[in-house]
Amino acid sequence: MGTCTQYAVNNPNVQSYDLDPVATPPALPGSVRVGADREETLDRLAAELFIQANNCVRSFGEFHFALSYGDIQERLLIKMMVDPKYRSMPWSKTHLWSVIETNLPPEHPEHSMTHWSQIAADAGGIPEEQIHRVQGHDPSGPTLYEQEIIEHLEWRERGQDRLDFVLIGDDLQLIEGVDDPLGGLVGFTQSDTQIAMTRRLIDASRFVAILAVGQSGRGLVEALTQNKHNIGVSPTGGVLRWYLDGYACNHTQEESA
Repeated sequence: MGTCTQYAVNNPNVQSYDLDPVATPPALPGSVRVGADREETLDRLAAELFIQANNCVRSFGEFHFALSYGDIQERLLIKMMVDPKYRSMPWSKTHLWSVIETNLPPEHPEHSMTHWSQIAADAGGIPEEQIHRVQGHDPSGPTLYEQEIIEHLEWRERGQDRLDFVLIGDDLQLIEGVDDPLGGLVGFTQSDTQIAMTRRLIDASRFVAILAVGQSGRGLVEALTQNKHNIGVSPTGGVLRWYLDGYACNHTQEESA
């Protein structure tokens, strides 16, 4: 299944929001979408996520969405649950997965899926059994999570047995890519304090979105444009797309709320 039609950004009738009209996006691998501010950036990403989710549900009957934890990711999910434009998001057919998790038991209040469950299950209507929690406290946690991922995707035809959408925040560790010495799909980070999806799994995904806004986004963009060797994520047969705001791209000196 292909991805959606490229989201239009070069519309001369759209208000510029004080961005330099000739400003070019940073030179990053894949494609780059720049919003004037955080809200516009989230709208661009939400629109893509909405289309991908509905396409996957039509093709496979379900949508497998993996994301890292962060305030901006939370803001995106809440937007998609309250904004009328995304009312038909197929949450009941969506499976949520953790891109990275601290070494905590799944019932711990600081476990990311405890947080996502409160938002997605309670407000969005995702069935609790479709919120997949890493056994972060278990030494065999990576193996258990890998087995769970395979179990839910192996029924698809070959080439489609992959995650549908991976959302990463401004986490340089994930953008560089986590590798497992044994070539697993899930492994421990170098510090052994987190369990993460490896570059092998992320690179096989249908769509990888990197969301970076504000001051932390600007720091990430500057670091990556100065040293592109730090970008290890490189989807094979999938899409890599960056979602940045004007401040992260140094197009504006006023950081939006």
